[in-house]
Amino acid sequence: MNRKTMKRTLCLLLSLVLLAVSFAGCSESGENNTDAQTPTTGGNSEPAPETEAEETGESFDPGLPEKDFDGRTFTFFTKANSSWSDWLESSIWTEGMTGEVLNDAVFERNDYVSDLYNVLFEEYAPNSGAFNGEAEAVVKAGDTTYDVLMPPLNLAGGLLKKGYLVKLDNVEYLDMSKPWWDARSVEDLSIAKVHYMLSGDLSTLNNDATWCTMINLQLIDDFGLEKPYTFVANDTWTFDTYKSLCETASVDLDGDGDYDSDDCIANLTQNENATAMLVTFGYHLIDKDENDIPVFNLGSNERVDSILRDVSEFMRDKRLSLNYHQYGSLGYHLLTTKMFQENHGLFWITNLQMVIRLREMETDFGIAPCPKYDEQQKNYQNVVWFVGSYATIPISAKSVDESGFLLEALAAKSREILRPAYYEVALSMKYLRDRESVEMLDLVIDNRAYELEHAFSFGASSAVEQIVLNGTDPASALAKQNKMIQKMIDKAVENVTAEP
Repeated sequence: MNRKTMKRTLCLLLSLVLLAVSFAGCSESGENNTDAQTPTTGGNSEPAPETEAEETGESFDPGLPEKDFDGRTFTFFTKANSSWSDWLESSIWTEGMTGEVLNDAVFERNDYVSDLYNVLFEEYAPNSGAFNGEAEAVVKAGDTTYDVLMPPLNLAGGLLKKGYLVKLDNVEYLDMSKPWWDARSVEDLSIAKVHYMLSGDLSTLNNDATWCTMINLQLIDDFGLEKPYTFVANDTWTFDTYKSLCETASVDLDGDGDYDSDDCIANLTQNENATAMLVTFGYHLIDKDENDIPVFNLGSNERVDSILRDVSEFMRDKRLSLNYHQYGSLGYHLLTTKMFQENHGLFWITNLQMVIRLREMETDFGIAPCPKYDEQQKNYQNVVWFVGSYATIPISAKSVDESGFLLEALAAKSREILRPAYYEVALSMKYLRDRESVEMLDLVIDNRAYELEHAFSFGASSAVEQIVLNGTDPASALAKQNKMIQKMIDKAVENVTAEP
């Protein structure tokens, strides 16, 4: 087993950490006028973010009572295994301080809660292919070892259908109305007004999994284009605006009369965007009725029909769009990453983690929210892909209420310490290249959407993907799939809502 045990630090070390945070805060206040493109210096250490509540006017107090856990061990079952590759979980546990800001924020958060409530933390992380198998075996055996499971959304649905996850609504001390729990996950992932899985500040992985628009700022300048930030400010950042910018920036560089990965293609894309764009444009793959019961009704919506036709036409236009999934062994994100780095792509609508992966890119790049479909759409809506981590409590947990207590304590402290570290240092100061992108980050994270389809794979994703990628008629294709998808939904709802 890949079991790690968290050790509490000495008071002297904690004092030094707090002193370092205070010093970094004083230093940062004198650097606010520094060009955002100036690299951070100072060896291997990184500046700690300011976390004082008075700076945001926000309270980080979870309002929990005094409690002594008598040194008991509280264990997370997570994705902190290298088999998850880019999507391994790294924000739940760490062995000690390293000078890397996110790592140290995780350590400081856990150490604070550990000292305050006399509790120790452990993390167990199975191989990616064994995650649900091991989790299910633990629950069926009544093993109380694991207090919290943190699966990706596509695995959480399987655990939920089998009745292995606790209803969070009645868990003592867990307050889903607090800002450290993402209100959109509370709204989008409930079934029949009951909640089983949450996204929030406890883990940064769902931030990484949030869709955004990557912008090659060098090409913006080269083609004399207006930066998307202006359109965002004027509330005209729409699909038509996006397409019009793309019309200018595709160039047949090798002059062979064909547009491919050797050329400059304005819109770099991937299969996932067939469905992600529909969510971006204000819809859910699976909707919910007035009783919060999932339903599939995309086929009855004329606006959805228009959106799918527009997205299909655009993604299938080889002059304007390049889909890395269509390039076989040269595909996956490595192809479009290379093109974007070499200034062969103007935009790339993809996950926010690409900001970190492109940290060595020499050309400046920026981010913006995914565009709205048109000016009729009220809010931006950036899909969170299923590869992140979600807080759930297994029915075999030693004490459900104690799990709720410590989840609340850790999430609140994450809001105070981990969230600023992610925003202000790891992204805003370390990876993003311009002040406008830092401002855009809030629009990306604060306007998210979570998909029940990602949790349960009812078939809506594959139906929409086939329509967009193959150019088939949306109305007829969705009509053919409607009964099957709804049947799968009804079965899942029956399983989830059944009394034990």
